[in-house]
Amino acid sequence: MGRWRAGTAGLVLSVWTALGCGGSGASTEAPLPEEEDPGSTPQPPKPPTLEPGDARWTVHSRTLGRQDAVAVASDGLGGSVLLGTTHGATGTPDASSTDGGGTALTLAHHDGAGQVLWMRSFMPEPSESGAAQAHAQFLAVSSGGELFVAGKLEGRLRLGETLITDSHFVAKLASDGTPLWARATGTVKALTADIEGEVVVAHGRLVTRYDTRGTARWSQEMPALASASVVALDSDGGAVLAGQRPLAPFESIGFIARLSPVGEVYWELEVGPDAPSFTQVIFAADGGLRLTGDFQGTLHWGGAVLMPSCVAEGCARAAFVLAADAAGRPLWGHALTSPSPGEARGARLAADEEGGAAVLWKHGCGSELARLSPLGELSWQAPYVTQPCDESLHLRDLTFLSGGDVLGTGTFSGTRALGGTESFTSDDTDVFLQRLVP
Repeated sequence: MGRWRAGTAGLVLSVWTALGCGGSGASTEAPLPEEEDPGSTPQPPKPPTLEPGDARWTVHSRTLGRQDAVAVASDGLGGSVLLGTTHGATGTPDASSTDGGGTALTLAHHDGAGQVLWMRSFMPEPSESGAAQAHAQFLAVSSGGELFVAGKLEGRLRLGETLITDSHFVAKLASDGTPLWARATGTVKALTADIEGEVVVAHGRLVTRYDTRGTARWSQEMPALASASVVALDSDGGAVLAGQRPLAPFESIGFIARLSPVGEVYWELEVGPDAPSFTQVIFAADGGLRLTGDFQGTLHWGGAVLMPSCVAEGCARAAFVLAADAAGRPLWGHALTSPSPGEARGARLAADEEGGAAVLWKHGCGSELARLSPLGELSWQAPYVTQPCDESLHLRDLTFLSGGDVLGTGTFSGTRALGGTESFTSDDTDVFLQRLVP
């Protein structure tokens, strides 16, 4: 209202001057004071405009012990599920057991504002080896909200009615985190949930489909799984494999292959001439593929030639993203670099509904997060780094939420602002969750 009154008074004074205020024959009576406009209310300051790549919010998990984030997935309703581990005290009242020297498997369900809806912690008991360590690896959420988790267990852990001992495993949990069943498996390389609440798992040299109660409906041997570093499964049990194949004693080349549910090779591509290290392959919404990893040298992909940026000291390994259609035809490729020193490693990616992608990778000073358009063009890139350079801040995984926002999770130690005005302080190594404008 102050601004309204000041502006009106200035306007009134101008009118009086124009009418000859103070001139011959003019009225000398002072104007009546302006009355306050009863309908005017103070206007709050407008919030700052968020740009693509800006954080809408950041939340910090304060669970006791040393935490790690492994995977994050959308729940399909605007929220997310976070899979991780906690070493030491679990700090949660519903832990399966508490042993300060072990590592617990942890799950947390967050709503769209980052608030925790529930948290579960599963601590194994020592086996004959004396170990009590749970290693989380994969997470999938069905369209009905059921959760599927895969990992490796050193020790004994009861999930549902099943006791898993010193084995790789896959487990199904209800939408509230209650264990339903678990099965011992070979080394898990991929899993995908279908709309009926079943799950398909690539483990060892097998692809197995488990029904809603955990019974194996079928299992198909795929020897090619042994040579793949990353795998993606469709809901029918077909697979996409990527890895390296040796050409000579000191020479390798990359490969990508599409297999049917019975292991028949639909198509296969070589990727080189310098073999990349693949770290993830996923299906896009249209059935196409997105692959990421790191490389040094040269990659030919379709008509593109990908090369890392080089400085006087040499050419460090760079992260990459490759896009292909469902038939394996290259669409685009992008090499990603960072202004911070260090070799790129541990790249992870997610695809949006329009065919674009978000990708993160780690390096010696932290991590980078980049957004790519459906044509593979760089839209924005955000650093998660520490100065002076150390590795106390890292992004671990990311996904797209309903509505298109990017959600990232990672770990940090010490005190960090994490891209906002509020600072967060960890008690050891803690987990953070951050929602960004896409």
